[in-house]
Amino acid sequence: MAQTERTAQETQELILATAEAHLRRYGYSRTTVSEIARACKMSHANVYRFFKTKADVMDAVVGRWFSGIEQALLEITQKSNSAGECLQAYVLGLYRLKRDKLAAEPELFDAYLAILEADPTVAEHHLQVLSSILQGILTRGVESGEFQIGDLSLATAAVSAATLKFHHPLMIRESAHEPLEEQAIAVVKLLTVSLTAEKI
Repeated sequence: MAQTERTAQETQELILATAEAHLRRYGYSRTTVSEIARACKMSHANVYRFFKTKADVMDAVVGRWFSGIEQALLEITQKSNSAGECLQAYVLGLYRLKRDKLAAEPELFDAYLAILEADPTVAEHHLQVLSSILQGILTRGVESGEFQIGDLSLATAAVSAATLKFHHPLMIRESAHEPLEEQAIAVVKLLTVSLTAEKI
C-alpha cells in the first residue's frame, strides 16, 4: 500500500514535534537541523523549505509553547465572574502554566530559555497577546463599574510590570523552589484595591 504523502502543514508539524523532542533530549546547543531531518527521514534541504535557519525552527517551537499557554489562559479567564476574579485567574493561571511546564519538563524549559536568550524577539508576539488579554480584563472591569481606569494602556502596562515575576520564564526558573502563589494573590489584591480606588 502506497504511503500517503504529507501535506505541507503536516510536514511542518512533524519537523516542529521532532525538534521539540530533540530539545527535550539533547538540549538547545546539541539540536541541529541535520539531526531533526534525519529523525524525520527527510533531507535537511527539505527542512529548509519550511524554515530558513535553525533559529527559525527553534523560534517556531517556542511559539507553539506560547500559543498553547495563551489558549489555556483564555479558557481560564473566561470562567471567572467579576473582573477582579478574572484578574486573579489571569495572574495565577499564567504562573501555574509556566511553573508546571518547568516541573514536568525541566530540560525542555531550559531549552526554551536558551532560545529566548539567543533571540529575545521571539517573545514579542506572546507579550502582545498577553497584553491584549489583560487589557480585555481591565476593560471588562471598567464597563461593569468595578474598576476606575482613565488610561487603559497605562493601566495594562502597570499591571504587567507588577506581575512580571509570575510569568517571565527566567524568573520562574530562578524561583523554582519558592512557591509564589500566595505572593501572586497578595499582589493581585493590592492591584484590585488600586484599580477600584481611583482612576489611573
